[in-house]
Amino acid sequence: MNDLNKRVDDWFLGYKTRSVKSKSGADISPRNHSKVKPLKSGSGIVNLKAAALKHPEVMVKVPTRKSTNSKGMKGIRSHVDYISRNGQLELEDRDGHIIKGKKEINQHLADWKKLNIPEKSKYREALNVVLSMPAGTDPVAVKNAARAFAQEQFEHHEYLFTQHLDQQHPHVHICVLMRDEYGKRMNPRKNDLFEWRVRFAEKLRDEGVLCAATKRQHRGRTQKSEKFSLREMRMRGAVANVHKLEAQFLIEALKNNDRPKHPFIKETMETRGIVTENYGLIARELYKMGNKEEARIISQLAKEVNQAGFTTQAQQQFDYTKRELIEFDLNIERE
Repeated sequence: MNDLNKRVDDWFLGYKTRSVKSKSGADISPRNHSKVKPLKSGSGIVNLKAAALKHPEVMVKVPTRKSTNSKGMKGIRSHVDYISRNGQLELEDRDGHIIKGKKEINQHLADWKKLNIPEKSKYREALNVVLSMPAGTDPVAVKNAARAFAQEQFEHHEYLFTQHLDQQHPHVHICVLMRDEYGKRMNPRKNDLFEWRVRFAEKLRDEGVLCAATKRQHRGRTQKSEKFSLREMRMRGAVANVHKLEAQFLIEALKNNDRPKHPFIKETMETRGIVTENYGLIARELYKMGNKEEARIISQLAKEVNQAGFTTQAQQQFDYTKRELIEFDLNIERE
């Protein structure tokens, strides 16, 4: 079973983490300090089973801010003001110390500035990491899991975190410095964020929360979820430029009766074929080992992925709007 777990874990993650790089190339830190504790063996099969059983997917996002005010110490101060609601919410640091009120927060940030962080910089000096779960999840469990995640993933970085409960879904904001205590700068990529999701899911399960951390391809999904920043804007009643453009494209497509095309249909079909082929191999090996229930669950997931459609969000919006317009015209005729 250990051999199968390793092979599935390697395929499931698909890469080796590279989230910590030295900007200068010089390594002055103790050997292996940047190596994060390995994920639990078998995390691939555990998450695939959870996805098949429709456990909620964990979310880990790093929202981007385009403003020049988001860089340097000025950006850090602005971000901490936001996540603390201008000092109204308690913050917690990596040592478990609770920081209350604007005065204590400013003192803590003054200590951070002593780490040679310029007031203004060309670079982002901190990341805003958001860990979230759907409405109904125990917020205490989410906060405990987020704390354990940060302690493990950002062990050598200074960070502050707090939980927001002003929306239905409980979520935690972590403000973590890009440079660690040895001067190495984080450079997280898309695959690193997936590993963070898998790691956060581990911590949630330790808290007794049913959850899954899988990629869209693992579930046969072709549509991307809405970006966190866009969703935040929509919930505030603001309309992002991207939504305005989508509306313009939809109006033009309806006017010309031209259903949008899937831009990556060939690549999507090839990826799905690889995913379901691997599910078949995993299920057969599990069955041979006597793990018949696990084999059945993975086989069911393969079947669902095979049967999933390839409709994009643009196509879905086109089809829905066209049906609504047809129904509207029919109602007028009946009247």
